[in-house]
Amino acid sequence: MRPGAWLSSALLAVATACLPDNPSVDAGGETTETGGGELVQTGLLGCPAGEACTILAVSQTLDDRVDLFTAAGAGPRYRGALDLDIAPNLGGDISGASLDEPYGLAWDGDALHVLLGHHPSRELGSLVSFPATGLGNYEAGALVPVGDWFSGGEATGLGVRVTSLARTEPLSMLLHPASGDLLISVFANDLMVPDAMWTEPSELLALTPGAAGVRVADPGCAGAWGIVALDAEASAVALACDGDERVAILDTSALGGSANGTPSPICVAQIPFMNKRVRYLAADGLGGVIVSEHPPIISSSEDARLWWYDGDCQLRGFSELEADSSWIVRALSLVPSAGQPRWLLARADGDLRGVVVVAGDTSAGTITQCGRLTALDDAGVWTAAGGTEPLRPHALALDSEGVGLAIAASPANYANAGPGYGSVWWTQLEYDEDPCDAIAVDPIELSASAPAVDPQLPSTWSRAPDVLHLIEVQG
Repeated sequence: MRPGAWLSSALLAVATACLPDNPSVDAGGETTETGGGELVQTGLLGCPAGEACTILAVSQTLDDRVDLFTAAGAGPRYRGALDLDIAPNLGGDISGASLDEPYGLAWDGDALHVLLGHHPSRELGSLVSFPATGLGNYEAGALVPVGDWFSGGEATGLGVRVTSLARTEPLSMLLHPASGDLLISVFANDLMVPDAMWTEPSELLALTPGAAGVRVADPGCAGAWGIVALDAEASAVALACDGDERVAILDTSALGGSANGTPSPICVAQIPFMNKRVRYLAADGLGGVIVSEHPPIISSSEDARLWWYDGDCQLRGFSELEADSSWIVRALSLVPSAGQPRWLLARADGDLRGVVVVAGDTSAGTITQCGRLTALDDAGVWTAAGGTEPLRPHALALDSEGVGLAIAASPANYANAGPGYGSVWWTQLEYDEDPCDAIAVDPIELSASAPAVDPQLPSTWSRAPDVLHLIEVQG
């Protein structure tokens, strides 16, 4: 087993809980090791002294909850959950202003940060920060109720901070490790309206947790969805922009300086096809990025593609994802490799849904499928325990070694999912030299340890586990 290169595994979520066919970024999420924060040994985010803990945070986007599991190491399998249903969605109703929509996640060594798409209002989003110390007294399996940390329109307990971002649809987020700042991509458009109306320019925010003020950069695109760091220091980041089919790259090396620097644009690349989904991307380990492009729904007449750009938005090449009908891509994640770049890709179309491995060829600028994690298929990951909707991969997160893999599987059609029977899984990858040969060993359903879905109890529903974030703690 030989990972070695840096890895910022993009949790690429899948759908934006706002629309039935496209709820979830990282976004999403990247794998993050703890920084210099106080070691908390107990509670929902604790890790005993002398132990290693890999904690998985899951945004249940439609059900206004963040679930917490122990994926590996010390701790109970199901740690508990954070209730984020500030505007109660009684009976699971998400219409109007009743959806708070937790989405992007980040961990900075002290607190778990959660983006809320629709708080304090339907049009504006916020950042909610849960310090690990504030959750230290909760027993395993606890659901932390909203009333324990929020009342009267403001945070009131557990050391929680609610930071109003005063922007529409802040979606994805990552930590800038050198400065401790959070980088937040703002979609800036209403996901409830037709795609053709997503014309408002996006923003990239730089925010120091607990400090006043937000620094703002214009990435030069509309509908920024996913964000990914292009190197271990996050000295540059890339955004996938779904409103105008662009990829934007920004310099973030000035963050953390004495002047609290602001990201600055480097370049923008235009994908030459309109009315496509451009949401998910991953670093290439060489300072560049790959991004997926495909029709909004499965098509027998349109193709899906992977586009490959260097750090100056120069095109390395593009590759069609060949099949009888178009692929639907829901996540991309770089796998450490000593040779040519390799990625995991979550494929969500029809009977071919699953997690595949794709291989890059830097000399040819091509990307082709070279493997598939068939053990996930064999384990029944894409079959729901209840309901009528099949499941498909909606998010991936790799640990910092490129070995531990978390997978979220969600109903294909949220509108018909009823209470939802989405699931969350964990597996270890085994391969000798080339990740193309990777196999998934003994997949475990983490969500089986959580309270079972009860159609009469919305607090147990799992319609959209759309964002995954791994927290790696050394006690």
